[in-house]
Order: sequence, then structure tokens, then C-alpha cells
Amino acid sequence: MRQERHEPQAGRINFFFEPKSVALIGVPRRTGRASFNILETLVNCGYPGELYPVNPNADSILGLKAYPKIESLPHGIELALIMVPRDMVLNAIDSCAKMGIKAATIVSDGFAEAGSEGRALQEQVVNRARAGGIRLVGPNSLGSINNFQPFSSSFLPPSPIKAPIAMVSQSGGFFEGFFDFVASKGIDLGNMCDVDFADILEYLEVDPDTRLIFLHIEGLNQGRRFLKVAKRVSQKKPILVLKTGRTAPAARAIASHSGSLAGQDKLYDVAFQYAGIIRVENSDELGDVAKALLYLPPLKGNRVGIITPTGGCAIMAVDALDKEGLEPAQLSPKTIDALKNYFPIWAPPRNPVDMLAAGMSHGYKNIYKACLEALLDDPQMDAIICIAGWPTIKTIQDISAGKSKPVVVWMQGRWTGESLSWIEKLDYKTAYPTPERAARALSVLRRYGNRKDKYE
Repeated sequence: MRQERHEPQAGRINFFFEPKSVALIGVPRRTGRASFNILETLVNCGYPGELYPVNPNADSILGLKAYPKIESLPHGIELALIMVPRDMVLNAIDSCAKMGIKAATIVSDGFAEAGSEGRALQEQVVNRARAGGIRLVGPNSLGSINNFQPFSSSFLPPSPIKAPIAMVSQSGGFFEGFFDFVASKGIDLGNMCDVDFADILEYLEVDPDTRLIFLHIEGLNQGRRFLKVAKRVSQKKPILVLKTGRTAPAARAIASHSGSLAGQDKLYDVAFQYAGIIRVENSDELGDVAKALLYLPPLKGNRVGIITPTGGCAIMAVDALDKEGLEPAQLSPKTIDALKNYFPIWAPPRNPVDMLAAGMSHGYKNIYKACLEALLDDPQMDAIICIAGWPTIKTIQDISAGKSKPVVVWMQGRWTGESLSWIEKLDYKTAYPTPERAARALSVLRRYGNRKDKYE
């Protein structure tokens, strides 16, 4: 059973992300590809702090002095990475405590996820660490990563990407991110024997590098404290969660992965809603929602304008909006007056704004520009969905930049290498491949905006 920790230790979470000194206990002598050498990762990434490899069978590794045992290290190192076999971890913790080491990540596995013997050993490790004043991440952790320092206590190197996104996970597999989503700070809590989600949220709450937080949760230990902290943090920064283990087979897999209890999924839904956490269903939704929250202004209402070159796609967009609790806005008289001379008398402007006939008469780009400008100025519009092909992205980007209303694009057609490279070249963040995903992004903006308004 996990015990409550003493408050004086609560401020040491920064050592897992920005340590000034690191001891690598049990680091291998092997280097190069597939060596899984964290020391090599740190050296190659340009980590600016002090490194102290511990290996009794080496005098030096990668040009750095190697220490034969923990007791031969300098006193007061901030972070230890423990990579020894599980039966040696307990002694390693005792030695770290003697040397005044303040925090430790246990990479070694075979603890709570490995049955009753492993659970008992993990409890001993926690008790010894607590007695020695050491905060623990793990066991069975891939470590942490910080692109801003740079720092990595995992086998994966930090990336040059410095996005304001932090990730707290129970699996190191999320470090590499997804197609649309890469975190620049991340930590794998592993078995979560000591440091947990609430601890990391408290650190990220005041972290200047972080504007959005993503949680991958298999199970929770201290649910009540987590909800209290998450409710406070979510008022300042959006928190997204991907809760895995909904099915019975998945819950059994979680028990053997991190030793967590998956719990009843519907209870998690209620808890997340209470805390203001936005639950996402899959990696696509994670990327979609993160982009909207990071790169779009707040959505202040549920009235949406639609600009389209095709009526059929407009109907799909209206259906998608309705599913998300949003609705097509009515064009103001001012907007109708601004656009009516472009449109044939038999097809006056209305929302959705089907601009194809006007575009054929007056130039597609000119009419798209006129429609978007008019809708952005319309006080009856809270947001706009643009239905367009990828060549129109630049026009939409130029007109919507800096505006107070969110504009998303449902980019028609196949997302080929050419279209993706065009979006990347323009650094355009809020294009989506389906109307459903575009509408969902706006819906989340609305829900989060409502929550912020409640507390401001």
C-alpha cells in the first residue's frame, strides 16, 4: 500500500527534468547502436550538467571517469538513474541515501508488475527511499525527457522541437509522439511507486515552458489528491487525457505492464469531467485537440460560419457541427450586403456560404478572401470552418492570422505527401482531414473556454 509522503520532499520534482548532476548506476560499457546506453544519450545531446557513471568494471566510459561504487561518488548529486538488476536495487537506494542523492529513477523492472514477490520488493524500496529522503520515479520507467535543457534519462535522445507541450505517461512509448503530437517535456512514471500524476501536475502548473499537458493514464493511486490538483491546474492550462484499459483484456494487460489497477471506465469519465480534464479517445483526437488549444483563440459561442465550394460538403459539415453541440450561424445584414454583389441573384449569400458560382465569375481566390473577411467581421459568427483544397491554405492563413475568432480548415482530398509538405512549409497548424475532426476541435475549444470563463 502506498503511504503518504512527507511534505518537505514535495519540491524535488524538478530534479527529474532539469538536474544539474546525474549518477548513472549500472550504466553499461557498451556504446553505439542498440546499446541502450543512457550515458551516451546524454553526452550526444549536449546535456550541460555533471555526469557520473557507476560501473565497477570500467575506469572510464565515453571519456568520463567511471566510479566503482555509489559510495565513491561526490556527495549531493541531484538525480540517480538506477539500471541494476532488481535484486540490487534495494542496496542501491540505501547507498544513494548515504551519499545525499535527492531523487532517483528506477529503470529496472520486475517489481509490482511481476507478482507478489515483486510487489513486496517494491514496497521495501519505497520505504527505504522515503527514510533516506529520496523521491522515486518508477520502477519500470523509461525516465524523463526535456528538450529545453536538453536532458534525457531515457534511451531516446531529446528532440530539437521545443513545443509548449508536456506529457505524463505510464509508458515510455509515448516519448516519440504521434503524427501530429510531440511533447517537449515528458516523464514515464512506470509503476508509480512514489512520484505520481499529481506531483508532476504541480510541477507543470508553474513551468514556464508548458502551456498544454497530456496525461496517459492506465490507473491511479491517490485519486482524491489527483482530482484536487488537476482541477486547480486545468483552470490555468488545458489537460488532455488518454485513459487506456477500457476492456477487460486491456485491464489485465495493464496489471502486467505497470502493476496499476485500471478501475471502472465510467468512473474515470465522471472524475475527469469534475476536474476539467478533456478526455480524448485516440491519438488522432489527441493531435487534433492539442493543435486547437495551442494555436487558436478561444471560442466564445456555438455559432459557426462555413465557407465551401461545394454544397454536399457543407451539409457534411453542418451534420458534424450538430453532433458536437455547435450550429450554423445566421449571416448578419452587414455581411449579406458586403457579399451580395458577388453572388448571382438566384443564389444569394447564406450560411453555409457556397461561393463556387461567385468564384467562377470573380475569381476563386478573390471570393474566398472576401467571404472569409466578411465572416470574420460578422458579430454573429463565433468561429469559421473553411472547406478548401490545399492550395487555398495560404490565403486562409494570411487572412485569419491574429484574428480573435478561431478558423479551422477541412482540407478536401487525399492527404498526400505534396499536400502535407505544403501545410508543413506554411507552418499551418489547424487543418483537418475530415469535417468531424474539425468540428470536434471547435467543440473542445468551446468547452475549455466555458470552463475558463467560470473561474475568471
